Amino acid sequence: MKYMCMNCKFFAYDEDLGDVKINMAPGSKVVDFPDTYRCPVCGAPKSYLQQVSDGVVSSKKIDDEDQILGKDLTYYRDRARDMLTGFCGVYPVCDGDPDHICTGQKYGAPIGLGGAGQAKTFEANYQALQQYRLKMRVIKNHHEPEMLVSIFGKEITAPIMGAALSGVKSSLNDAIPEEKFYWGLLKGAQNFGSIGMVGNTPTSPEDLGVSIVGENQGWGVPFFKPQSQDRLIKLFKMAEELDVIAIGVDLEGAGSTYWVTPEKRVFRKGEDDLVELVECTEKPVIFKGIMNTADAVKVLDSGARACYVSNHGGRVIDGGQGVAEVLPDIAQEISGRIPILADGAVRTGFDVLKILALGADVALIGRPIARMSISGGKKAVKMYFDYVKDDLRRAMILTGCDTLKDANMEILIN
Repeated sequence: MKYMCMNCKFFAYDEDLGDVKINMAPGSKVVDFPDTYRCPVCGAPKSYLQQVSDGVVSSKKIDDEDQILGKDLTYYRDRARDMLTGFCGVYPVCDGDPDHICTGQKYGAPIGLGGAGQAKTFEANYQALQQYRLKMRVIKNHHEPEMLVSIFGKEITAPIMGAALSGVKSSLNDAIPEEKFYWGLLKGAQNFGSIGMVGNTPTSPEDLGVSIVGENQGWGVPFFKPQSQDRLIKLFKMAEELDVIAIGVDLEGAGSTYWVTPEKRVFRKGEDDLVELVECTEKPVIFKGIMNTADAVKVLDSGARACYVSNHGGRVIDGGQGVAEVLPDIAQEISGRIPILADGAVRTGFDVLKILALGADVALIGRPIARMSISGGKKAVKMYFDYVKDDLRRAMILTGCDTLKDANMEILIN
């Protein structure tokens, strides 16, 4: 019996694995590798191991998720491309390039996974983050990177969470039911050891996301568009009764192109509105859509438990700044007083380390896990998080970061 690493496609694992401790039921032909096991050639986790016989890949399942091994991220990306035809090209680099199918002026048509207007803010998110380069530092005693983070009273395995996502019908080619999409986001993040977020949409019941978080024993964060105060307070109360981890509001959702009908409208929120929302619940409240220091201070003053730096992936305003442009100033103003969450073209673990170095406490991933939930549900979402964490580990080792506190502007070159 042999196993091949489907990442490097080079190393064959014989039945005799030397000092590696494995679990194998009597009479079974399937090896249960320990969760900590990694390919000795490329370091890929055990989920990349697949049984082979005379060079032919077997369909045996050997991981805890009952996942058919060999269906890697490339498989799920290819599947997402088929399912999102006309909405997303699932390009090698998701950067808001003007030549990509999702970008360009839509003249009132749905923007899919693209950006508002000419998608210049979407593009700015990517370009702003890539302007920073990581400074390698390799001569240092080895220390396995420490990545555990505590947030909202919960410990997560790495400073990575899923961004608040919703809108399969309008943005994702109506590829799967909204409910199934939410489950993939929540369970994929949870199985990875982190926290997923889900939004709400005018094409589904407004409380669908929070209801599913409740069904998931409260493990997740429901986000709501900035609807009327009365409606938001009712949704907050419902979220609290379902014992969710935290509750969020997409303040930038005031510019949504979908919440425009008389019965489902969105509004800007003033400082008193923020305070009222915070005070109506015992749960931690997150305000999202913060792109300047003045708004960040108002979030802090409201009593919110987190400030989420985001421009909605460039999907609500065109010609705006990238997240990486404003994050350092916001961090300088409020860091250490309230957790800072940030997204903005975060695709890899290397991007995560940059976002942390720029001042965020937790980085959030959006478009990539949306594709994964569409094409492979919780298994694919977890796989993507694992991929990002592996790259983050490598990035920390190669920049001399033993702990997350070492991730600061000193490891960046601009």
